[in-house]
Amino acid sequence: MSRRALLTVGIAALLVLSGCAGQPTSQTTDAPAGTSADATNRSGTIAVSGSGSADAEPNRAVVRVAVTTTAPDAVSARERLAENTSRLRSALADLGLDDDQVTTTRYDLDRDYRRPRPPERDGAEPEVRYRGYHGFEISLEEIDRVGTVIDTAVENGVNDVQDIQFTLSTSRRRDLQQSARGAAMADARATAEQLADSANLTITGVKSIETGRDSSPRPVEEAAMATATPTASDGADTDVDAGPVTVVTRVQVVYETEPNGTEE
Repeated sequence: MSRRALLTVGIAALLVLSGCAGQPTSQTTDAPAGTSADATNRSGTIAVSGSGSADAEPNRAVVRVAVTTTAPDAVSARERLAENTSRLRSALADLGLDDDQVTTTRYDLDRDYRRPRPPERDGAEPEVRYRGYHGFEISLEEIDRVGTVIDTAVENGVNDVQDIQFTLSTSRRRDLQQSARGAAMADARATAEQLADSANLTITGVKSIETGRDSSPRPVEEAAMATATPTASDGADTDVDAGPVTVVTRVQVVYETEPNGTEE
């Protein structure tokens, strides 16, 4: 190769290297492990639960009673049941109870197989009888009348007093639930502030709230037996005392926080 050709190749190589040196060089720097990509975002959250309750005297009562009869045949059992039921409804109406306050909960008319009594049991067939059952639910707004209703029912065909439930009207239940929720939120806030103070944090807001499913009244129930109920001949009336009704509510709250002394 001639001297002139070598000189041309050398100049071309210098031009190529000079062009490469003129381009900007890209560089990637990885953040240290465990470091947030946004150093200015230092907020966090605290999740806590709270519970609250509220009590009130009941203003509604539900009395569950039943009329039962037995007879050798189905027709007689039904007729006796209808007679006692009619007598019961008439007596309750005389007390001022409306038809919608006395509702049927269950009605049955079935065979009742009873084993023969000793000493006739050996080799004897079961005695076939028929049993009638008519259950009622009596709703009262005046809970001080529960005893009078029970006495009247027992004296007019009822031979099975099942239970008494003291509870709340719809409006009073709502008021009680509202009070319980307020107490639950106050409990959650107190817990969150205690945790935040221990961790040198400040609560800045509420991110989410969830309520539990147990914010319903806990009614007071009284068991009652017809055989234990005084009759008019005893000179005493049935007296039933009602305790308070409790509503319990639970909440789950997530609070937003930030460290104390955060610079703007």
